[in-house]
Amino acid sequence: MMHRARGRREWQGLAAALLLCAGLTALHRQRTHTGRADPVVGVVRDAALVPTQSLLFGVGQWWQGHVTALAQGPRLARENARLQAEAETLQAQNTALMAAQAENDRLRRLLGFERRSPRRLLAAEVIALKPTPQTDTLILGRGGRDGVRPQQIVLSPDGALVGQVLDVSPRACSVLLLTDTGSSAGAEIVRPGQPLKKGTPRIGICQGDRAGHLLLTFPRIDADVRPGDRVVTSGLGTVFPKGLLLGVVVSVSSDRTRSVKTAALRPAVDFDHLEEAFLAP
Repeated sequence: MMHRARGRREWQGLAAALLLCAGLTALHRQRTHTGRADPVVGVVRDAALVPTQSLLFGVGQWWQGHVTALAQGPRLARENARLQAEAETLQAQNTALMAAQAENDRLRRLLGFERRSPRRLLAAEVIALKPTPQTDTLILGRGGRDGVRPQQIVLSPDGALVGQVLDVSPRACSVLLLTDTGSSAGAEIVRPGQPLKKGTPRIGICQGDRAGHLLLTFPRIDADVRPGDRVVTSGLGTVFPKGLLLGVVVSVSSDRTRSVKTAALRPAVDFDHLEEAFLAP
C-alpha cells in the first residue's frame, strides 16, 4: 500500500511538472507572437544571468584594483624613499643643532670660569687620556711655545684640581693626574654651616689609589670626617694653592693599629670625559 501511494505521488508530481512546462511554453509562444514581454525569459534571466553578472563584476573590480596597485607601486616606492630621506635629513639636522647647543654651552662655561678666576689661565684641549697603563696621565695641546712649564697646576672648567704638568714638549704637555699613586696634595675638610669638632685634625694627605678614587689619610684616628664632606687643597706646600676642590667623601674607615683614619673620595673631576682644561701659573 505504501509503495503504491508513493508511486501515485511521484506520477502526480511528474504530471504537474509536465503541465507547468506546457503552460509556460504556450505562454512564451503567445507573448512572442504578440510582442509583449515574456515573464518566462525574466525568470530565467534573474535565476541564471544576474548571479553570473555579479560574479564577473566582482572579478573585474578585483583585477582593476590589482592592476592599479601594480601601476602605482613604483610611484609609492619613490614617495616612500623621498619621505625616508627627508626624515633622515631632519634627524641629522636635529643632531647637529643639539651638538652645536652643547658646544655653545661648553664654551660659555669655559669663558665664565676664565673670567671669574683671579689667575691668568691658559685654556688647553685634552688630546689624549691615559696613554700609558703605568701612570694616570693626560696630554694637553699646549707646550713650551705657549709658556707651559713643569709642575704647573691644571684645573677643570669647574675649577677643580686635575693635576700638575709632568713633562713639556714644544706643542704639548703631559699632566700627572690627581688619581695617580705618585700624586699627592695637602687637603682639608670643608663642611659649610657645620663646624668640625674642636681639637680634631682637619688636614690630611690626599693621594690617588689607581682605582678612580682618592684616599685622604689623617694622622689621628679621631679626625672628624664623614661621608658628604667636601675636600679642598690645604695650601700647605709649594705646589697647590689653598681652596682647590679635590672631591667629596664617600666612605670612612679607621685603622687602630696605625692610629690613622682614611676617607675615600669621589674625585670632583670626571677624568674619562674631560675635554678641556686650564693651565694656571
